[in-house]
Amino acid sequence: MQLDIAVQLISTAKASHSLLYRDTGFSDAQTTAQSICEEMNVEPVLKEKRLRTTKKHFSYESSDEPVVDALRNLEVNFFNIVVDTAIASVDERFETLNKVKKQYGVVLNFSSACQMSDDPLMAECMEMEKALTFNEESDISGVDLAEEIKNLPPLPSSNMTAFELLSFLCEKNLEELYPNLWIALRIGVTLPVTVASAERSFSKLKIIKSYLRSTMSQERLSGLAIMSINHDMGKKICYDDIIDDFASWKCRKGNF
Repeated sequence: MQLDIAVQLISTAKASHSLLYRDTGFSDAQTTAQSICEEMNVEPVLKEKRLRTTKKHFSYESSDEPVVDALRNLEVNFFNIVVDTAIASVDERFETLNKVKKQYGVVLNFSSACQMSDDPLMAECMEMEKALTFNEESDISGVDLAEEIKNLPPLPSSNMTAFELLSFLCEKNLEELYPNLWIALRIGVTLPVTVASAERSFSKLKIIKSYLRSTMSQERLSGLAIMSINHDMGKKICYDDIIDDFASWKCRKGNF
């Protein structure tokens, strides 16, 4: 998925789902809870707890009035807090993603860049040049990038995404005429939205080494470790004979 589309989907989800759910979600959850209570033959009533009173000093400011209604208390002190925490977590989690989009905004939000005046466009291009600079060497020139954007030919659509613009330049063989824009677009469309790592695997040798390093002294845990390491061999063992042999050793002799 392209980074600009991902940021747009996150913003749309936050506006239409999270903020809207904060206003209407509690009533929807209440309706669902009532239907579940009816199916389970449970009375849908919240018990009201006795409010605790604390001693107030004269110099202290007046405290907020406590919520007496149990349903209102659940909405204020639980539901709203959970939703606000979720919204804040979304902002915190994708904060870096928004920073990256801002650095590459001139190509990721190309429709707005084409409508900019000279000074804002130059500032955006220099910001991208700074982002692509390492050891005083840059992959593009911000000044040349701004000139290339201003001198682009008529585009098929004014709302083209970065990937669509890259495809357009490739189809028309315009890479050599717009080298800085070509490099910037290729970097912009290949930016990863998320970073995923492979699941860690544990080999049989590592399990044996961990077993040898362990300090377990209980016989039962040692036996379980051996069974886990040699589980392939354990599947071939007939447990009925082992159980009968164990029972013959442990059986009690009674005198009648």
